[in-house]
Amino acid sequence: MLRQTLTVLVLAGLAGPVLAQETRASASAKFKAEFAASDTNKDGVLTRAEVQARIGNMKVGGQGRPDPVHAKRLADLWFTSADKNKDGKVTQAEAQALLAATFAKYDANKDGKIGGDERAAAKAEVQGPR
Repeated sequence: MLRQTLTVLVLAGLAGPVLAQETRASASAKFKAEFAASDTNKDGVLTRAEVQARIGNMKVGGQGRPDPVHAKRLADLWFTSADKNKDGKVTQAEAQALLAATFAKYDANKDGKIGGDERAAAKAEVQGPR
């Protein structure tokens, strides 16, 4: 569950949507813009509250926003994984490292792109057995 939630948040949330041919460079550019938008007090780091607010305002699969309890749970899961030094804040470098690790995981052929088959595999993992 944690891995699935983080995959969703990194690839679909704080990193922007993964398109059929998302590249490492395009994911990084989207991520930087999303990080800046999430950093509402512009101090260069994300707090749990900022992450929770951003997730709470995300549209999930065209179905509207997550309920506040679910948004908090997702934010806590993402934050715990991203805050590597456990100082209560996530720097851009920490969040970028989580994005890079997730991107590398799904870039199965290591061509620097998340293509159609890789995207389908990531989606299948996130959705789990049906």
